[in-house]
Amino acid sequence: MPRSRGATEQGDFGDSLIMALGENRFEIDDSDPEPDLSPMIDCVFILLIFFIVTATFVEEDGFQVNRPEDSAAAQANDNQTLVLVVNKDSRVEHDGRTVTLEAIPGIVQSQLQAEEKSPIIIQSDPKSRHGVTMQVQNACLEGGAKPTKITLTDS
Repeated sequence: MPRSRGATEQGDFGDSLIMALGENRFEIDDSDPEPDLSPMIDCVFILLIFFIVTATFVEEDGFQVNRPEDSAAAQANDNQTLVLVVNKDSRVEHDGRTVTLEAIPGIVQSQLQAEEKSPIIIQSDPKSRHGVTMQVQNACLEGGAKPTKITLTDS
């Protein structure tokens, strides 16, 4: 039986449409795709290494304290040596008396008039404030002293 032209075309078209829609030629993955992060991590590590290698480190100027040997204690016993003690309460003492920071330049000047090359030792308790020790040293320099020796005393 001959087919009508309309039926054949509709049948062929319908079959091809069903074949195209019904047949899975490609697998569809419904899960969320996750990007590969390893190239990005590699780049981050390379940049990190680059910045570490090329970084310039700032060297801060510090104050150098040379801890003297036991000979400094022997020098402190001489009458020619001026000894200023900064105790753990950050009070300054000279010859067993508490002195103010303003009085230190005068003490240093009188000591240097008596003995021109008289050594000056600042004995600072480790528990005292560092700023007070530096103020004592600056007061000694104001009094005309050359750089002083700073020793740390054990309490």
